[in-house]
Amino acid sequence: MTRCIREPARKLPVCCRYDVVVAGGGPAGIGAAVAAARAGMKTLLIERTGFLGGMSTGGLVPCFAPFNYSGGKVSVYRGIAWDVLNRLWKAGGGGFRTGYIDWPTTDNEVLKHVYDELVEEAGVDVLFFTVVSDVIRTGRKVKAVVIENKGGRFAVEGKAFVDATGDADLAVRAGVPCDKGDAKGNLQGVSLCFTVAGIEVEKWWSHYRKRYGANAPMTKWLQDCQTKGLLPRVPGCEYRVMSPHKLSADVMNFNFGHIFGIDGTDPVQVSRAMILGRRLAHNFVVFARKHMPGWKDARIVATASLLGVRETRRIRGRVTMTMADFKASRHFPDDVAQCDYPIDVHPSSVSRREDERACRTMERLVQPPGRTYGVPFRSLVPKTLDNLLVAGRAISTDRTLQGSSRVMPVCFATGEAAGTASAMAIRSGIAPADIDPAKLRARLKKAGARVD
Repeated sequence: MTRCIREPARKLPVCCRYDVVVAGGGPAGIGAAVAAARAGMKTLLIERTGFLGGMSTGGLVPCFAPFNYSGGKVSVYRGIAWDVLNRLWKAGGGGFRTGYIDWPTTDNEVLKHVYDELVEEAGVDVLFFTVVSDVIRTGRKVKAVVIENKGGRFAVEGKAFVDATGDADLAVRAGVPCDKGDAKGNLQGVSLCFTVAGIEVEKWWSHYRKRYGANAPMTKWLQDCQTKGLLPRVPGCEYRVMSPHKLSADVMNFNFGHIFGIDGTDPVQVSRAMILGRRLAHNFVVFARKHMPGWKDARIVATASLLGVRETRRIRGRVTMTMADFKASRHFPDDVAQCDYPIDVHPSSVSRREDERACRTMERLVQPPGRTYGVPFRSLVPKTLDNLLVAGRAISTDRTLQGSSRVMPVCFATGEAAGTASAMAIRSGIAPADIDPAKLRARLKKAGARVD
């Protein structure tokens, strides 16, 4: 941008004041807002779409990551994350059976309703179709956020703030240093999920398992079909079946495809990726009708309204979790969550070699059965601010470790920790960054969360 227009100065009306203000209504934001409200705080949750859940709803991600990756029946994640999963089971919208915690299937529409009820019961005020466009900072504290929606442009004042945008939008606007991608700025491929109806699911499922086994062999078959001209090439993209989940007798949800070279903080690139993602989905279903048993009457009934972005900014916090912490199954004195998901860093380009390396990494870099690593509270605290906490995939990690900590159960957990810390700090008259970690851990345990 080389040209500027001077915007006339104007007074910005303060539309409301809250104890805790949370930006971003995905799992991290839900965890933060519900935790703060349950602790008696007047809490506002700001969401840019018209629903809560982020990728778990509008992103059409077909499942939650495992609540215990090693296959155990005891969930690594309790607290609000566990509450959500149980509400989903009760509503008939999750898992192949009640109690299924290994990649539990999610009905995205049922989940929207579950989230609505959860925040209403907690007493959270929700503001949909609203974006946070700026931050007003005084010294080491955020005084207010600037919001914009159909009603206009306003300021929202708060005592504590939680950035659960996934992209560290509040943090970066407040001047918090961040990292993005690898050392060269490369970012993992993004995906656009979709839902298909009219499939003879059991017929195709039987064929799929018998012929392909795991997902990777089917992806290779799709790539071979593309080489033969049966699937049209889409430059900068690849066809990939990562996670097909049966939703009902003839409906399946797909986490599908890679679109490379996309920065999730660049609206031009995100717009382009949405178009390419829909093209991949359309091409795949047209192909499947001709070449896959049980698909002759298949139709796409929905493509995601949100792009599946795996990484953008990561804040520089008071401590940065690293790959060494993962390998050592390290825990910290100020742990507020634990994680057992493997290192899952997707390729950043169309490359068989990079793809194979990513698959081997996820198979090899796994926590031993029954082991986890800890997520310290300090990784949620930016170095340069005291009353803003960051939850979700933008917490302070190196790039490789973020491939594990970015998944939704962990986001719920870090969100719950941020909301709880904010409430405790306000009651004590201190900044969230200065909360006693031992007291925070005790409070989280009392609320049902697992911190060690």
